[in-house]
Amino acid sequence: MANQQPILKADDLSKRYEDGVLAVDHLNLTIYPGEVYCLLGANGAGKTTTINLFLNFIPPPTVSRI
Repeated sequence: MANQQPILKADDLSKRYEDGVLAVDHLNLTIYPGEVYCLLGANGAGKTTTINLFLNFIPPPTVSRI
């Protein structure tokens, strides 16, 4: 994997909805070509929110830097 570019990469991804619900909290994920990846977790763990963020179905979190 050293010479391949990732096909999907998330660094410190978080998503909090307007009602205050934290759906994804500091996710770091890198997937390379040829890898098979599975999201497992309990109901409400943020699996669907993560996929929807990657597919741009929901607005990405805003970045604020001080």
